[in-house]
Amino acid sequence: MPEPDDIIDTRVVRVLNQHIFPALDGAVAPLESLEAHHVAGEPIGFAAAAAAAYEPFAVGAPWGSAWSTTWFRLRGAIPSSWSGEEVALAFGIGRAGATGFGAEALVWHDGRPMQGLSPNHRTYRLTRAATGGDRFELHVEAAANPRVPLGANEWPLLDPEPDGPPLFTLARAELVVVHRELGEFAHDFRVLVELLRSLGTGEPRAARIRHLLNAACNQLDLTDISGTFRAAWPALGEALDAPAAPRTHTVHAVGHAHLDTAWLWPLRETVRKCARTFATAVSLMDDHPDYHFVCSQAQHLAWMKEHYPHLYVRIREKVASGQFEPTGSMWIEPDTNLPSGESLVRQIVHGKRFYLDEFGIETRDAWLPDVFGYSGALPQILRRAGIDRFLTQKLSWNQYNEMPHDSFWWEGIDGSRVFTHFPPSDTYGGDCSVGELRDGMARFLDHDVADRSLYPFGWSDGGGGPTEQMLASLARCADLDGLPRVVITSAREFFDAATAESDELAVWVGEMYFECHRGTYTTQAATKLANRRGEDGLRAAELWSAAVLSPSEYPAEELHAAWRLLLVHQFHDIIPGSGIAWVYRDAARDHAAVLEGAGAISKSSLALLAAEIETSTASNPVVIFNAAAHDRDEWWTRPDGSSVRIEIPACGYTTVDLDVAAPPVPAEAEATERGLENEYLSVRFDEDGLITSIYDKTAEREVVAAGMTANVFQLHRDSPNFFDAWDIDKFAFETVTDLTALDRVTVVDPGPARAAVSFVRHFGDSTISQEISLAAGARRIEFATDVDWHESNRLLKVAFPVAVRAPEATYEIQFGFVRRPTHDNTSWDEARFEVCAHRWADLSESGYGVALLNDCKYGYDIAGSVLRLSLLRAPAWPDPTADRGAHHFTYALLPHAGDHTAGRVVEEARELNVPLVSVATPSSPGPRPPQGSLVAVDGLPLDVSAVKRADRAAGIVIRLVEVHGARGRARLSLWAPIISAVHTDLLERDETPIAVDPDGAVSLDVSPFQILTLRVELE
Repeated sequence: MPEPDDIIDTRVVRVLNQHIFPALDGAVAPLESLEAHHVAGEPIGFAAAAAAAYEPFAVGAPWGSAWSTTWFRLRGAIPSSWSGEEVALAFGIGRAGATGFGAEALVWHDGRPMQGLSPNHRTYRLTRAATGGDRFELHVEAAANPRVPLGANEWPLLDPEPDGPPLFTLARAELVVVHRELGEFAHDFRVLVELLRSLGTGEPRAARIRHLLNAACNQLDLTDISGTFRAAWPALGEALDAPAAPRTHTVHAVGHAHLDTAWLWPLRETVRKCARTFATAVSLMDDHPDYHFVCSQAQHLAWMKEHYPHLYVRIREKVASGQFEPTGSMWIEPDTNLPSGESLVRQIVHGKRFYLDEFGIETRDAWLPDVFGYSGALPQILRRAGIDRFLTQKLSWNQYNEMPHDSFWWEGIDGSRVFTHFPPSDTYGGDCSVGELRDGMARFLDHDVADRSLYPFGWSDGGGGPTEQMLASLARCADLDGLPRVVITSAREFFDAATAESDELAVWVGEMYFECHRGTYTTQAATKLANRRGEDGLRAAELWSAAVLSPSEYPAEELHAAWRLLLVHQFHDIIPGSGIAWVYRDAARDHAAVLEGAGAISKSSLALLAAEIETSTASNPVVIFNAAAHDRDEWWTRPDGSSVRIEIPACGYTTVDLDVAAPPVPAEAEATERGLENEYLSVRFDEDGLITSIYDKTAEREVVAAGMTANVFQLHRDSPNFFDAWDIDKFAFETVTDLTALDRVTVVDPGPARAAVSFVRHFGDSTISQEISLAAGARRIEFATDVDWHESNRLLKVAFPVAVRAPEATYEIQFGFVRRPTHDNTSWDEARFEVCAHRWADLSESGYGVALLNDCKYGYDIAGSVLRLSLLRAPAWPDPTADRGAHHFTYALLPHAGDHTAGRVVEEARELNVPLVSVATPSSPGPRPPQGSLVAVDGLPLDVSAVKRADRAAGIVIRLVEVHGARGRARLSLWAPIISAVHTDLLERDETPIAVDPDGAVSLDVSPFQILTLRVELE
């Protein structure tokens, strides 16, 4: 009578785990010497390590305080009796007080980085065939990086602790004979066991595999696996010799090692993680010519070129052979919610150019598997840079809704489309198990119109990428009954094949909102503020220097370096706020360097510009510069405290003579403790300093919803279920405390040019000091806010209930806007309870609306008629100090007639973010007029995203963007007549020529949300 299936299944698993795997290690031999050199601070390079003093070290001894490095020096000889054998170093680092491998390390052989060691890569091959007596000296650079459970909310701040307790022990360091043939048998057995366990109990294929595995077990002597496995092997061969179905799904397996540029470790550690991972990858390629590995962040390879030149040579060789594949097209894998449109352009420019310059490779894909939502502006940005393929996996984490497709066309806000693929295995770190391959095939959502998918495999974040076992699995699963057909290919080969069969794919229009990680729009506020200042600062530095400096004087390299530094910190675990405290100290340092460098370039360029301006009629001239892309008419405060109304052209300047007395303010603003007023608006406060009324005199209507108060600070309990720094769960909105208690109110500026009232509030352990102001002639109310924030697991918002009703609100994104519902009609609507916007969000009904502007915030929610802006969070993990401390930011409320375009919301938001800059200059008869625009756009209004000298050709590059969703004709003129012009792609490569008008301007036909990049030569 046959035995029950579960008995046989238990038998084969036991034989595999308890007998076959333990038999893989052959004879062992000790090292002759094992020594260590401990480095408490910053890591040192190999040359310093080789020259250092070493002390004897014993297996089993502890080492490594947090974030320190230990260099191990290993010396020995292969026993002469092992002649002809494959010999490896077996090296294991366990966690202190635990077993198993816990750290990451890099093997240096003859002074060169050769292979990474990790929990998943525990041996380093010394020789394929020993001659006997071979001598060796190795160095192993081991990093004592703390490893903590993901989501552990009580994780303490992890800083270097030179005198801290050791985190690791050296568990193993010895030579071992590798039984390669027995290893192949073990892989055959393992894959069949995995297939058996993944097949349904009633499937005939399972019965046959079970029978053959049992037969193999019968041939094995469990006390002598190495002596009897050959007799058992034929049964496994029969089970594996069953091809996949002829028209089954095809899986393209691509080696991958997702490497967060910073996260639970600082940038310095990512450099070493890259070295370990890439060294392992190229070593595997030597043994497996068909193995392909993708590297998706140009910065990682730039670090290898700088810090590991020998390894970089090996990488270049593998790139040339087609095995090591630069992919992704970006400098790093950035967040795509928070960076500006110009930042996303520069991510691609610097990424693609690095690949082109270093390897001669033109990448066509964007590879962003782990990013927290995807802007509707991205498809056009990609297509304008020659990218037509896009990959992500993260939306499989959605909390409310499943994306309906895995392969589809993604259409952006302008109509541009890119082929998009979500690996159906729902991982960017596949383990190549049979179950994962089968599940991916089963989950693929587009079998009706597509028959292939991508499978990125390999351990992530320092785990070392793919392993020998993974490659062995894929070789056996390539053409095996019960599985998809599996091919190891490059990412490019997958995309080529998939796009060739894409005619019937569905289309997804607009943004791809991520229904998770909504807290990343707000966490680590200082980093987000510094990023925005850096983006604006670099734009201004390029504009002013391009307008005044010759090509030889233009600081191109300084600007490129500053951009790359800013781009690094737009990585999807830095700018979203999901890293450890060390990450944000690094970010603060680097953002300060970006701002300092950009500021210095702007300052020197503006001084030169001011000196060229006609100021001879002024006895004490000051030139005021406007970097914004629209004309401005506003009050400017003179050094003596008086105010003067000035008009400044777009991207231009005007001159003020300080010796001429300021004229009287014709339209006065007025402040009292209970209100602000100018010719357009009347604002009233109650006894708690809350706004009870905003009356629009022109429209003759009340802005605040009836019976409500506005500018109410609201405090929510904010303890998400899983990821503290990342998430805001919807139940956080169910508990709210309105912060109404008022400590004091003070009129700080009674008018007439500007009226301002200050309010101070205490709550918990925190304080809000806010100055609410209204300028004469202004239509926006500004709220300059200082918060001394010391809460934990709390979310601070500010609310404006308004007398406007609309089913959708409009939000600024990169290079345009999107509309999102203000209701919860469907699960897709309900999921958008917290959304990302850039400088403004607007709620408009027919004829009237209200916009909420900001100078450094990104999280909004607009439900019904209530506009709310997220101001601060206080997560406990992974940085328990996140956001605690002092913050300064400004937001503004803008009531307006018409929709957001008619109400000049875009222009007002620019003004809030781009302050005027004044430069005192001697009187002189310069060649430039007293007032002028360096970049003027007439007709259809366009944003000026960039003005700079061309990177690799003569001339000036101007990037213009239609941001209102309109179609029409625009006319561009610059500070000198244009003599030739050409459309280029985002990498500034020429496309089509542009006719130049007789007066030296160019006319442009523009479609909604279009990005235009022009290269012009000036007279």
